[in-house]
Amino acid sequence: MTTGSAQETDMGVGIGLVFGLLAAAAAIYTFVAPGQFESALGFGAAVALASLCVAAIHAWG
Repeated sequence: MTTGSAQETDMGVGIGLVFGLLAAAAAIYTFVAPGQFESALGFGAAVALASLCVAAIHAWG
């Protein structure tokens, strides 16, 4: 079993956390957006940022 250094693990958690918070903000924007197009943009951003969150945790975690 190999273990990574604390710096690599912290970086993965930090980047994943940032993308996760941005995804949550985009999801909230989906519900408060004034129009259907803006709501669709918020949903698309939430999906894309959530995917980046998972990818960051896998890449650096």
